[in-house]
Amino acid sequence: MESYTNNKLKKKLQRKGIILDERKKQCFDKYSYYQVINAYKNIFCMGIETIDDIENNIMNSLNLDRYKENYGIKEYYGNKNLYRQILISICTKYGISYKYTDSDDELKEKIKNIKYYNHLYSNKVMYSDFIRIYKFEHELRNILLRYTLIIEESLKNVLVSYLNRIEAKDTFLTDINQYDTTPKNITNSINSIKKIFDKQTNKYSNPIKRKNAQELSVPYWIIINELTLGETIKLIINLNKEHKQNILEDCVNYFTQIKVDNKNIENDEEKNIYWNKLNVMREILNIIGILRNSLAHNQPIYNFNVREFYSTKTGKVNYLLPKAPTQHEQYVLTTNYMSYLADFFGSDKYNSFSGNSNIDLSWVIYIIYKIINRLDNNTNIYNELVYVYKKYNIILRPEKIATNKFDLYEKILNKLEEYSNYDFDIKSICEKYDNDKRIKQDLISLNKKTKDMQVEMKEMINENLKKNDCLKYTHFLFDRSYTKYTGIDKKFFDKLKNDK
Repeated sequence: MESYTNNKLKKKLQRKGIILDERKKQCFDKYSYYQVINAYKNIFCMGIETIDDIENNIMNSLNLDRYKENYGIKEYYGNKNLYRQILISICTKYGISYKYTDSDDELKEKIKNIKYYNHLYSNKVMYSDFIRIYKFEHELRNILLRYTLIIEESLKNVLVSYLNRIEAKDTFLTDINQYDTTPKNITNSINSIKKIFDKQTNKYSNPIKRKNAQELSVPYWIIINELTLGETIKLIINLNKEHKQNILEDCVNYFTQIKVDNKNIENDEEKNIYWNKLNVMREILNIIGILRNSLAHNQPIYNFNVREFYSTKTGKVNYLLPKAPTQHEQYVLTTNYMSYLADFFGSDKYNSFSGNSNIDLSWVIYIIYKIINRLDNNTNIYNELVYVYKKYNIILRPEKIATNKFDLYEKILNKLEEYSNYDFDIKSICEKYDNDKRIKQDLISLNKKTKDMQVEMKEMINENLKKNDCLKYTHFLFDRSYTKYTGIDKKFFDKLKNDK
């Protein structure tokens, strides 16, 4: 594919109809075009064109000036020549091998093979909108990364506690007899063991270096701490049926409000329900692991679990998980998941509404929120999520008093406490009045004090308004598009806050 200088990329923005506002031009060299524009273009896209659409429009003399501008074509000789120049421009940009003797149809087929789409943007889109969503997702990722790390640590504790309980040998994780070695899974199990052996030579881990220096095997309680969340989940899934069953059972009991026990199963129906709960827990951990990987690698998360990373003509979003043969079966499966979430965490306004059961960003944030609340009743995750959405004026609107100036915030709180404890001597004034004594000077003094308080508070509020990151963004014009991908709207936060 072609690479471009920043000056060429700026011109490319203009050709696409994206306004590069003057005050954001200095940001262009600071942020990667590809991380900002390419990563978030679907949110701002109002439609797409295939190469067939482009051909039809040009042959019918539609939008010729737009195509000329969009593809940087200065001169052309008739519609057919314009179309061919566009075909060659696309092939050059994407590094598609072609010959000048290739026919238009041959070039078009090569372009179709890469599933080419031309994104169309609203005339309201500005470069600063891309910067806003980029910075917003950066802060949101940091919040979610911190809490997924807590879940990762908790899962490792569950695994280590189980191995301690069964008095496993320190070499348990490298023993092939502990794994599922059926023909269907043997390769996965071997890969897990290979990963364990790789960890045993990690020269950056002090505990591992110490064991190697002592010429001792590295025990499982050290190795498990070296695994990523995804590697830990795969390890559990690749263990033999008994171990996997018992660990997933522990996970259900630890991360949710219900208790499961295979010893209490009395019939086939109860057995199916039991295994369904374990399988849903396995899927929950797997999905959190997928998100955790995206967070760690700085990937966009608004399109989490989205199958296609471009806007579809119908505006319909297709998802990767859960895997089902048809969309209808996928919908049935995700709806069933909702009923298990109600069982796991209690029925609430989110899981009782099956109309929004897609496994999107809202779904995984809900899961993280519920698990974290289960692990720590004093968690601040809800307020942190609300804060970042309000700060960037995306979905949630910031209050006029919103602030991230924490010194000023503390100062305001101290003043409010001082005002609340202030003795206005109202009782003494009332007694004077009842005894026909003069109170005019008292009232003047009281009035002056209250006005001084008002002025003092207004000054602090005005200070808060100056260069306040929480109040610098206007209403985000693309909330609806963001909701289409994420499932997150204002009602989502209401459902999180009001569990019942």
